[in-house]
Amino acid sequence: MNNLPTTTLTFAALVKQVVTLINLLIPLLGTIALLVFFWGLVRYIYASSDTHAHADGKEIMIWGLVAMFVLVSVWGIVELACVAFFGSHCSAMNEAFNL
Repeated sequence: MNNLPTTTLTFAALVKQVVTLINLLIPLLGTIALLVFFWGLVRYIYASSDTHAHADGKEIMIWGLVAMFVLVSVWGIVELACVAFFGSHCSAMNEAFNL
């Protein structure tokens, strides 16, 4: 009657998919955060005579640093979760799942 293939998603497979997605997104978002930081640095340097633009550049740099800190923290939390749940690092888990 219903000839559709069924797949079961185990907890380990779900975690693997989430970790893979996070490991793909963090370098991309980290690159964007680094570019934002450098954009703020350029604005900070070139607008040294204008106090309002100088402050804007400083604020952009701070938000770029905050974004990089958050991304590194998320990456560390994911690694910690992999060790806590599976007893291995995510890279070793990716090799075990043939990624």
